Order: sequence, then structure tokens, then C-alpha cells
Amino acid sequence: MKKDHVKFPLQSEQASSSQQYKLAVWHRSRGMTGEALLCFEKALSLAKSNPPSKNSSFDESMCWLEYGRLLRQLGRDYEAGMAFRECLKTKRYITEALVEIGMFLGLSGMGDADMRIQLTAIASEFAEDAALPVAEALWALGAFSAAAELYASLGATARSMERNQAHYFLCLIYINRFKEALSLLSRKAMHHDRVLLTTARHMIRAAEAANLCKWCLHGINGGGIGMPALSRYEALETAKTAIALGKVDEALAILSSPTEHEYNELIYTLYKQGYRELAASRISEMECLPLYDRSQISLDLCFIAAEIEYDKGNFEQAASIFEAIYTTDPNHSTARFGAASCCLQQTKASLMARLENTIVGTDLFHQIERYLDNISRALHILNITDWHTRWTPAQMRNHGAASAVVLH
Repeated sequence: MKKDHVKFPLQSEQASSSQQYKLAVWHRSRGMTGEALLCFEKALSLAKSNPPSKNSSFDESMCWLEYGRLLRQLGRDYEAGMAFRECLKTKRYITEALVEIGMFLGLSGMGDADMRIQLTAIASEFAEDAALPVAEALWALGAFSAAAELYASLGATARSMERNQAHYFLCLIYINRFKEALSLLSRKAMHHDRVLLTTARHMIRAAEAANLCKWCLHGINGGGIGMPALSRYEALETAKTAIALGKVDEALAILSSPTEHEYNELIYTLYKQGYRELAASRISEMECLPLYDRSQISLDLCFIAAEIEYDKGNFEQAASIFEAIYTTDPNHSTARFGAASCCLQQTKASLMARLENTIVGTDLFHQIERYLDNISRALHILNITDWHTRWTPAQMRNHGAASAVVLH
């Protein structure tokens, strides 16, 4: 959205909450956080003093939610928490606001059981039946044991909803309650091709989830009730499902002798499901990256290898990989964004070093500061293209996994 497209209506008519909100979003997308905060606050102030008409496009609930997220980004945690509570008061985006509050609680070191109690208490202030939104929030946060307890407690109507059934079923697998998961799958007569969840480009189907349960309980064909013999494709998809559901050891056992292509698929899945350290370790063991292979999985593997180097601050190495990717595939726009980010980061580091050796208050000092400010804004604009992998709160729990076993 161009800035003029936002400002012109503000000049031609009295400022409205809707226009102030749009302007806040524009400022935030350009890294102008101070201006964005002021516009969010103006939008909310206008809404309070002059409530929008029924036909207004202003969404006050979303404004409170986004205002809180910006405050959290700026480290103003208390104010962010109050903004999320204001969002809850509107009785919209309840789950999203609870997830944001839950992230605060998790960072403070609170355990999942206590988090469930705390979120239930908060949600009960604003909703008559808090169980479902709290269960959904705990699911999104990766607190699967606590979420499973709440899903199990839902009334018949909520429990019968397909989305809730799928989440409950997957929670049971996450927390190793495989017999219950299989029993639920059998009772609900889910079609084997039914997609329970799409996560990081991988679709978890009922058949693969059931196969995983059978493997965990009985192994392959254990007494005729274990996991059946699978084709290579079925075994690969089941192994990827195992990783997505926190069963990394089982994934490597299900596909015990992978081809190079299959191995690359598993590494990519590890990374996309949040197992950064495990994926990085596997990549470091490779003799070389498939830099000039045009297959999609080779491009994907090289891309995450570049991201890993970028996150370690090895911008020159990351840039060389990104450049090799878009040399192989000129249409790979995210690799171009990655390479541009590397260049900006290198320039920023050089300017920061130069700033340290420049006398404070001189014209050169202020000039370098302006350059650094422009670079920071350029990096922010690149970041909102989502060129870099973004993990869900649940996947973030896997970041520090140094071994294949991760408990949820």
C-alpha cells in the first residue's frame, strides 16, 4: 500500500478510526514503530469518543490485538498485556489474544499446567464458556497435554466439531497416548485420506497418523496389528508426519535407509517443524550442498542452510548460498530477498564499526546514524516479505532440541 493512498483520505475528510488504523499498519510495515503506535492510539481514541457506525470498516478488536503485538515487539510487556485484555473485552479474536498472553506466561517460565489455569481464569472474565478458546490457545502454544485435557472436557456439540476432533486426536499422539488416539480414530470412522492438519507444507492425513500410532505401539506388523508394509512414498509421508507430531526417533526408524532425496526431505521437515539444531547438525554432516540441483527439495535444503548461516551472523556465507539458489532458479524470489538482507547486514556491521571510531556529535557521526536508520528500515521491509522461515509458538518449543527426543 502506498503512503499517499492512505494519507489522501485523511486530508480530504475528518480523520477516522479506520484511516488511522490503516496508517498505523503502513508505518509499522516500514519499521516506523513510533508513528505506528501513535496512529493505533489515535484510532482507538477516536473509536472511544466517536463509536464507528455499523457500516464502518474499522475493526476495534483487531486494532487492540495489533496494538498489543507492536507493544510486545517493543518490549512494553505490561502495556501489551493490557491491550490484549481490551481485545478480550470485545469478545472477538479471543484465541489469538490468549495465545499472545500465553507467550508472555511461557517466557516467564510458567509450566503448562499453571498456564492452563491462568489462561482459563483470564478467559472466564470475558467469555461464558472459556474451555474451547483456552484449548485452542494451548494447542497453538504447544502445550499439548493441557490442551488434551480441555478438549476432552468439551460438551458434546463442541467435541463433535471436526477441527476439535482433529486437534484432540493429534494431542493424544503428541503426548504418547497412542491407544486412545487409535480408538478415537476408529470410533469416528475418519476416512484414511482425511487431512487432519496442514503444517509447514506437509499434510497430516488420518492414515499416516494411524500408522504412526501402530508403529509406536507394536512396530512393523507386530502380531499382525502393527504398522502395515508401506510403499516408499507412504513410508516417507508417515516419517514426515512423525516429525511433525514430535516423534523424531520414530521417523528415522520408519524410514531407516532413506535415499538422498528422502534424507533431504526429512532434514527439511525437521527444520520447518522447529528442530533447527537437529537440522543444522544433519546439514553440517553433508559433504556438500546440492547447490546446482534444480529439484525442489534440493533448492529447499540449500535455502534452509543459508537461513542457518544467516541466523548465525555468517552473512557472507549465507549470501553465497542464496546467490547460488537464484542462479539455479532465477524465479526464486525469496533467495533474492535473503541475499539482499545479507548485503544490508554486512553494510550495517561495517557502519557500526565505523561509528564506534567516529566522534559523537560530528556531521559524520549523524550521517552514519541516518544511514543506519535507513538500513534498519530496509531490513524491516524485507522481513515483512516473510522470506525467512517463521515458526509457530508450538514449533518454537523445538528450537533448542539437541537430541531426537522432545517432550510435550
